[in-house]
Amino acid sequence: MRMVYLIGIGPGGPEYLTMQAVAALRQVDVFFILEKEGRGKEGLAEARRRILATYREPGSYREVVAPSPGRPPAGEAYLDVVADWHQRKADLIAGLIADHLAPGQTGAILVWGDPALYDSNIEILHRIHRERLPDLRFEVIPGITSVQVLAARHKVPLNAVGGDVLITTARRMEAGSCEGHDSAVVMLDSNAAFRRIDPDGLDIYWGGYLGTEDEVLMSGPLAEVGEAVAETALREKRRHGWILDIYLLRRRRPAS
Repeated sequence: MRMVYLIGIGPGGPEYLTMQAVAALRQVDVFFILEKEGRGKEGLAEARRRILATYREPGSYREVVAPSPGRPPAGEAYLDVVADWHQRKADLIAGLIADHLAPGQTGAILVWGDPALYDSNIEILHRIHRERLPDLRFEVIPGITSVQVLAARHKVPLNAVGGDVLITTARRMEAGSCEGHDSAVVMLDSNAAFRRIDPDGLDIYWGGYLGTEDEVLMSGPLAEVGEAVAETALREKRRHGWILDIYLLRRRRPAS
């Protein structure tokens, strides 16, 4: 029987791993690292290697590295494009496990943030177990998310007193998913979609590269700081070749 851990590693710094995650890391024989293409993306793999260097002795584990399948622009066919992308990732990971993880050994995939929050690996491993490797077992180790780090950095709670909070994507936000909610955390926005919604009465708490040495924070009324946030995000994306950012939108309540 093969065992694979999906380990949430937080926003990328070794100090953001939980004790449970560190304990799991120390049981692993093989780490599977999928490298994304594009300028600056090698930094994502290097962040994983810094974590391994912090908690594991050199030579006590193996790394298996492979290029991660790219996802083309989705447009109107979003669900079909994502389904095809997930299938290609499942085929790749299944092959890596079959070829490099012997029965009785333990492997791991290091997942940014938490594996249960806007990440495909849980469903992919279910699919691999169901369709390709029935002897595969896997466990999920939760991680600290950029959602939590964002709130901590700005020193704000995610929800107003007695209010709710929605976690959504930029694509869904533009479609109106935030309407009727006091607060919304918006993820997967690489094109400053907040410029295309009504800013009236909204505050934004934005963060890029959270938990890293390149961390950038901005906040204020969306109508006043929205363009500056968008310019900062674009500048940082050009500088690094990629960006991981997230923001909280909070609707101001009338003064009592």
